[in-house]
Amino acid sequence: MSATSFRVLGPVEVRRDGSLLAPQSPKHRAVLAALLLDPGRTVPVDLLVDRVWSGNPPAAVSATLQSIVSRLRRELEPDVTGGRWTVLVTREPGYRLEVAPEDVDAVRFVQLLRTARDLAARDEPAAAREAVTEGLALWRGPAYADVSATFAAEESERLEQLRLAARELAAELDLRLGRHAEIVDDVRELLRAEPLREGLRGSLMLALYRCGRQAEALEVYEEGRRLLADSLGVDPGRPLQSLYAQILRQDPALAGSGTVRPAPAPAAEAAPAPERPAARPLPPLPVPLTAFVGRERELAQLGAALAGPRLVTLVGPGGSGKTRLALEAARRRPAGAPPAVLVELAGVTDPDLVAAQVAGVLGVTLAGGDPLGAVATALQDRPLLLVLDNCEHVVEAAATACAELLPRCPELRVLATSREPLGLPGEAVLPCGPMPAGAPGSDAEQLFLDRARLVAPHLADPSEDDLRQVRDLVAALDGLPLAVELAAACLTTLPLAEVAGRVDDRFALLSGGWRTAVPHQRTLAATVQWSVDLLSPPELAVYRAVAVLPGTFGPDLVEAVAGPEVDGGALELLRVLVAKSLVELDHGTGRYRMLETLRQYAEQGLDDAFGRRLRDRLTRFAVDLTERLEPTLRRPEWTASARRLDAEQPALRAALGHALATGQGEAALRIGSALSWWWYRRGHVAEGRRWLAAALDATPGAPASVRSGALLGDALLAYLSGDVASIWARTNEIVDVADDGSDGVLALALVLRGFVRALLGQADPDGQTPKDIARGLELAQAPGIEWVQAEIAMTLGQFSRVAGDVPGALEHLGRAEQLALGLGHSWAHSSVLWIRAKVLTDAGRADEALADLWRMVDLTHREGDATGTLAGLLAAVGAATASGDAWAGGVLLGAVQANARLVGYDPLRMDPMDGQRYVAATQAALPADDLVAAQAEGAALDAGGAVALVGRLAGATV
Repeated sequence: MSATSFRVLGPVEVRRDGSLLAPQSPKHRAVLAALLLDPGRTVPVDLLVDRVWSGNPPAAVSATLQSIVSRLRRELEPDVTGGRWTVLVTREPGYRLEVAPEDVDAVRFVQLLRTARDLAARDEPAAAREAVTEGLALWRGPAYADVSATFAAEESERLEQLRLAARELAAELDLRLGRHAEIVDDVRELLRAEPLREGLRGSLMLALYRCGRQAEALEVYEEGRRLLADSLGVDPGRPLQSLYAQILRQDPALAGSGTVRPAPAPAAEAAPAPERPAARPLPPLPVPLTAFVGRERELAQLGAALAGPRLVTLVGPGGSGKTRLALEAARRRPAGAPPAVLVELAGVTDPDLVAAQVAGVLGVTLAGGDPLGAVATALQDRPLLLVLDNCEHVVEAAATACAELLPRCPELRVLATSREPLGLPGEAVLPCGPMPAGAPGSDAEQLFLDRARLVAPHLADPSEDDLRQVRDLVAALDGLPLAVELAAACLTTLPLAEVAGRVDDRFALLSGGWRTAVPHQRTLAATVQWSVDLLSPPELAVYRAVAVLPGTFGPDLVEAVAGPEVDGGALELLRVLVAKSLVELDHGTGRYRMLETLRQYAEQGLDDAFGRRLRDRLTRFAVDLTERLEPTLRRPEWTASARRLDAEQPALRAALGHALATGQGEAALRIGSALSWWWYRRGHVAEGRRWLAAALDATPGAPASVRSGALLGDALLAYLSGDVASIWARTNEIVDVADDGSDGVLALALVLRGFVRALLGQADPDGQTPKDIARGLELAQAPGIEWVQAEIAMTLGQFSRVAGDVPGALEHLGRAEQLALGLGHSWAHSSVLWIRAKVLTDAGRADEALADLWRMVDLTHREGDATGTLAGLLAAVGAATASGDAWAGGVLLGAVQANARLVGYDPLRMDPMDGQRYVAATQAALPADDLVAAQAEGAALDAGGAVALVGRLAGATV
C-alpha cells in the first residue's frame, strides 16, 4: 500500500502516511470523488465536468476545474516542485489518479467481497467470513456521504447494495459456521431496514428454525409474503418458497453442519411444560378492508351449524365468497365463544405440509416429526375454532388433519372452506353458491354498488338506468362475488355501460385483480383455472363436454354427450364434478346446471373438432328424445312429457341451432316436427314457426315422411296465429306429397283444412270438406293414431254448429268427448268443451256454457296449456256477457288482453269470427267508463286469477 490512501465509504477522506489531510471544500471533494470512480484510469474533462456539476456547469468551467485540480495536486503532493506530479496527472483527454486499487477503500471492499464469495463457493466458510468481515469494517457510514452531486448518489446506492449483499453473505456464512443463535437479532434488525431482501429473510428463517423456533420462522415467511404481495404484487422467489416448505416438513437437511442450539426464550415467556409443546398467542383473524354485504341467510345457517357439528365445511365454486363468509361467521359468534384462528392453505402445494402449516400458524413448537400429534397435545383442552381455508387442492391431507385432531381435542371445532367436502363422518356440508342476482336490491347488486362507490363516487346515488345496467351485469356474472367485485373495480378505467357491454367477454374484462390476493384469486380466469387444474383427465373431459349443454340437463343427456369420451363412465364423473363445485345439482328437480362463467371457461378449451363432436351428439339426443315423447303429448302422459320438454328447452334450442348451422337440416326437421304440438299448447307460436320455417327452407328435398310432419306442425301454429294462407299452403303440400302412412299426419292435415273452413265460416262450393273428413276418418282407423278420431268427431261438431244444427253439433261433440276421455287425449277434451260452450252460448244457454268453460280452462291451466287457456277465457267473455254479467265479461276481456301480451299469443287471431263477436257484445253492453274500469280490473289478474273468476261465474267452489 502506498503512502496515500483514499476513503469514500463514508465522508470522502485522504490519508497520507496515516494522517488525515485537511478537509477540502465541497467542490474539491466532488472533483476528487469523480476521479476516484475510475482510479488508475483517465477521466475525460467533459465527463469530469458533467459529474461534478451534474450537467449544469458554470460559464468559466475550464478555468474553475483547472484551479481545483491545481489545489488538489498541492494537497496530495506538497513536496513536489516543478510540476512533476505523480498522483493526479494530466493525460489526454483529461485527468487520472495514479493510485493502486487497494488504496481506495471502495475498490478494496469490492475485492474482499469477491474473495469471500470465491472462498464460500470453495466451501471455506471461515476464511470467507474473515474476508467479508474485513470488507465490512471499511465502512464508516454511507458512501460519498459529503458529496451531493448526482453521480455520487448513484455510486453510493450501488455500493450500498453491495454492502447489503456482503451482510447477507455474512449471515449465510455464520449459519454455515453454526452461529445461528448469535445472528438472530442482528439479521432481524437488518431485515427491518431492508424488508424486501429475500436473502436476509431466508437467513433469519433458517436461524430461527435452527434455534428451535419453527413457528417464528414460518411467521417471518408469511410477513414477507404479505409484504411482497402488498408492495409489488408478486410471490416470494422459488428459493424462499423452497426453504419455507423445508421448514414446514422439518427437512433434516436444514440442520446444517453446526450444532443446533436453541436460542434463549425471552424473559417474559414462561418455559414450556415438558409434556406439551409450547404455543404462542394466537394470531387474530384478518380484518377485511371492505364491508361485508348480504348473505344474511347463509350467515344464519352457518351460525347455527357452528353451534352443532364440530366439523362444518362451506362448499362452493371458486369466487363464491367462501372465505369471506367463513371469516364473517367466525367474527359474529356470540360473546364468550372460543377464539378463532385462520389457517390459509392456498399457498401449501405439498399435501404433506398441511399439518406443519396448522402447527406453524398455531405457534406450536415442533421438536419431532409428528406435527399433528404436537398440535393435538397442545390443543387437547383448549377451546378453539380452527378455520381451514382453501382445502380443495389438499383435501385428503386436510381431511386427515381433521380426522386426527377432532377426536383428540374435544374443545376444538373446525370450519373448512373447500370446493368439495372433506368426506368425513359427522361433517356438516353447507353450500356457498353465487349471490342472488337480477332482482332489484339483490345481494349481488348491493355488493357491486358498495364496491363501485369506492372507485366511482357518482354511483352513491345511482340512476334507474344505472341500476338496470347493474342488475343485468351481476346476473350475467352469475352473482359470483369475485366476478362482481372485479367488475366493480373495472370502473376505475371504464364507464358502467362499457363494463356491462363487455360482460360476454368476462375473462378478458376481469383480468385485473388485487395485488394482495393469493394468485388463484387475482383474476376470474385464475380462479376457475385453479379448480380445473385439480381435475383428472377423465374429469376434465366430462367438464368440457357438459359445457355445450345450456340451461339445466339430466343425467341421460350427460351420458349421451360425454359418455363416449370416458367409455360410458360419465355419470360417476359427473358426481365428482358436483362434489368439486364445478356443476350444481338441484335436488328438487334432479337436474344439473353449470354456472355460465364456468361454462364459458370450459368452452374456451374446446377445439373445433371436439366441440363439433359433442354438439352432434346433443343433436342426436334431441332427435331421439323428442320423437320418443311426441306420441305421448296427446295421451295422459302429456303433463309429464311437456314438463320434460320444458326442462330441456335450452338444449333443444341449441340442438336445432347446431343442426341448421352444420347442414343437418333433416335432423332439425325431425326435432321441429316432434316439438310442434308442445309449441302449440305452450304458446311458443312465433319461436316454433321460426325454427320450422328455417328447417323447411333448408331441406326442400327431404323425404316426404320427414317433411310432412314439419309442414303439419307449421300449419297448426299458423292456425293459432291466424295465418290462413300458410294453413292452406302447408296442408295442401301435405295432401299432395304424403302417403297413407299410419303416423296420423295426413289424416290430421285433412281434418285441419276442414276445421279451419268451418271455424272461419268459409264457403265450400266444391264439397271438398266432406271428402277430406271421410278420407281422414278412414286413415284414422289405423292402429296407434286413434286420437285422430277424437279430433275428427270434434271437427264434425264444429261443422254442425256452423250449419246451425245444434242437436247434431251436441251429438258429435258428445261422441268426441267420450273418445277423448277414453284415450286420455286432454287437448281434444278441452277443445270439445270449448266448441260446445260456443254452441250453448249461441243457443241462449250461457250458464251451461260457463260450466263447460270452467271445466276447460281449469284443465288447460293445470296442464300448462297457455293457448288453450286464453282461448277458453275469450269464449268466457262472450258467455259471461250473454248470461247478463257484462261487467265480468269486461274483466275477463282485460285479463285476456293482458295475459296475451305476456304469452305472445292473441286468441283473437286464432278465433277471429266468434272472438270478435264476444268482444263487440261486451263493449256494447257496458258504458265506456265501466268498460275501461272492468278491463283495468282484469288486467291485474294473472291467468290463474282469471280461471278462478270463470269458476265463480260457473258456480264452482274455487
